[in-house]
Amino acid sequence: MKAPHRSALTAAGLVAVFAVSAAPSVASAQRQQAPGPDTKKVLVTSFRGDVEGGVRAADEVRNRIASDFSIRTLMPTSKKDINSTLEQSGYRPDSALSPNDIKELAKLVRADEIIDGAVTKTPAGYRVNARLFLPRDAALSQPLVNTESNNLGDVAKQIVREYDAARKQLAANQACENAIRDKKLDVAASEARKGIGQYPKATLSRLCLASAFQAWKTTADSTRPWADSVIAVTKEVVSLDPRSKIAYQLQYDAYKAKNDTANLVPALLGYMNSDPTNAALREQVIAEIIQMGKAELAAPIAKQLVAENPGDPQYARTYWLVLRAAHNYKESVPAGAAYVALDTAQADSNYYFRQIADLRADSAYARAAELAAQGVAKFPRSATLYLQKAQNERSAGQLPAAKASLDRALEVDPKIMGANLLKAQLCFDLGDYSCAVAAVKADVAADASNKDRDAAFILGLGQQVYKKGVESKKPEDYSKGIPLMQASDEIAPSANAKFLIAVSAFQSLASGSAELQKSKSCQDYKNASDLLTLVNVNMPAGGSVDANTAKQILSAAPQFQAFIEGSIKKYCR
Repeated sequence: MKAPHRSALTAAGLVAVFAVSAAPSVASAQRQQAPGPDTKKVLVTSFRGDVEGGVRAADEVRNRIASDFSIRTLMPTSKKDINSTLEQSGYRPDSALSPNDIKELAKLVRADEIIDGAVTKTPAGYRVNARLFLPRDAALSQPLVNTESNNLGDVAKQIVREYDAARKQLAANQACENAIRDKKLDVAASEARKGIGQYPKATLSRLCLASAFQAWKTTADSTRPWADSVIAVTKEVVSLDPRSKIAYQLQYDAYKAKNDTANLVPALLGYMNSDPTNAALREQVIAEIIQMGKAELAAPIAKQLVAENPGDPQYARTYWLVLRAAHNYKESVPAGAAYVALDTAQADSNYYFRQIADLRADSAYARAAELAAQGVAKFPRSATLYLQKAQNERSAGQLPAAKASLDRALEVDPKIMGANLLKAQLCFDLGDYSCAVAAVKADVAADASNKDRDAAFILGLGQQVYKKGVESKKPEDYSKGIPLMQASDEIAPSANAKFLIAVSAFQSLASGSAELQKSKSCQDYKNASDLLTLVNVNMPAGGSVDANTAKQILSAAPQFQAFIEGSIKKYCR
């Protein structure tokens, strides 16, 4: 209910009460009788929807009640009294009110029951749905009819006939509610069942029965199967009234207690759809669904909020974050852009971090690099943005650009985490192994605690080069990775590094032995001697990695020793 109208209705309360007391109702005028001490009053305001049809439908229902019921038991609040109170509260006469506004009006005119409805114009006449609800809570609802006709008088007759039948549960329902308050739960359940027996389509009595079962969990009866009992009853309610907010609330509580996620989400969505104009409720449901790890189900809800509230940055932000949680990056990125277009102050560095990360997760590396370029243009001192730019340029195959971005990141922050290793990888990709070694050593210098990790990283690069040598069988390919392995052993000495150095040196020597025998170059033999030295120095310390291989290599090395030494004496004069 809108705040101005709510306060107006409340302020008009005393005046309205006196007006109701002083003015005779339509029913009184028609019957020339006075209400009895126990006469119940039912409020019927104009139905929502088609204006003319809504007014006529309400008039027909009030007149039908006045003619079908004794004023000693039931009477409708007169149209005159309703309009008088509405006018004093700032409403037009015959206003079609929301359920919450009707609830407030019912308090002012002292109604005990409410018939609420909606009328839609159709080619055949009118589509009318009506329900009974209780003034204390608009959600305590009993569907009456949902029908189509060109005769609103006939529709009113159907509504009142069903209303009369539905009222049979009210006394038992009240007794059930009273028993729950008194913690007499078995009595409450018995009364609820009595109400259901009096009106088999009863939703009010079933809701009370479900509430009694739910109350078991806070009593000595907590070991009873309250959740299963609640679920069974609320399923009956939902089958009778698919928009029963209370039924879905009770279902949600029961499914949550059972940790039944599969049924919990439909209960949540049903709860939300039972109150479709409640944006705050939808936000709560979105948050709950995301916490359950079902963000993809929350995305359509958030999207609808944006559609219903165009230009509202808060809802745009919610939609963006929901899509991110759902890993729907194709839609999250434009949603994020739409959000900051509404609130430009939110386009901070964190916004760019998130958008770039989402584009990368979607393998849109070139677009991510472009967005990072926009980010560094706005935040030129952000080393993280330069790093993200480099990562995505590398993934997009833009290696020289990526190296330039990394150099800029390290210029801004020499200790930025991950930049040196990424630079080492880039240098390796570009075939500049000395640059890769320098970058890894710079990372160790920035933080000595990284030495074991960095040694393993660069040794891994050396292993990649060795594998290429195994594939090509070329001596130069075997030897290319040795500086990488040596750097690893220098940073954090290890048997693995020494073993790989020795194996690479020996394989380079062995695979080039045929050509070496033909050579008359002093330098060739000096290079061969250096390789042999690497074998003899490193294999004894690295042989524990593979004792059989180490034994074979160390046994073969002396065969090269004499030939190389003799050749050096012959050609290096």
